[in-house]
Amino acid sequence: MDDSLARELADLSALQRIGSLNTEYLPQLAGDLRPAALVAVMDEIVLGARTVLVELGCGSTSVLLARLLHQRGFGHLLCIEHDERTAAFVASQLRREGLGSVARVVHAPLSRHPAALSRHGQWYAPQQVHDEVLSYIDQFGLVDLLLVDGPGFGDSRYPALPVLRAVLAPGATVLVDDVDRPDEQAVLARWSEEFGLNFRTAPRTSLAGATALA
Repeated sequence: MDDSLARELADLSALQRIGSLNTEYLPQLAGDLRPAALVAVMDEIVLGARTVLVELGCGSTSVLLARLLHQRGFGHLLCIEHDERTAAFVASQLRREGLGSVARVVHAPLSRHPAALSRHGQWYAPQQVHDEVLSYIDQFGLVDLLLVDGPGFGDSRYPALPVLRAVLAPGATVLVDDVDRPDEQAVLARWSEEFGLNFRTAPRTSLAGATALA
């Protein structure tokens, strides 16, 4: 079967599986996970009993994740997003649906970051991320699921693990989207070497996952 056709069929199947969460219309945003990738994330949340989630880069799919957590009755999600318009929409939608106690969106603009690979490399505002994440884990505990879906250019996702590795719980899952792109593959290779992670790509998705060592 052609790869593109297989991916389309996987997305169609995934849309059927998440049908119960489509309680009202959500726009498709540029950074949204593909349906098949979203289902893979949801499967990890349910099967892995993940309850303290951090998502780098958010969108309409973040609302669906919050709906799942609310439906299950436990779990929390912290979303960090650099685009002001996207962050404002997701935060507004969460409030409108009464999901503010489940998920929170932080608008953290991109700025020069000391953990970036290049001298002028950017990532989410360092002090803001530090303060928000520390407050989050103080309230809910260490992060057991890290979803890296932003930023979306070059090797800009590299700082995610150098910055957040210390707040991951033993056995936490790290999921990375868009791993069919060369830049993401290069970042995964560096993370594997530096942090001893073994990333595996989920079938017919653009998502790779690894388990953080104790």
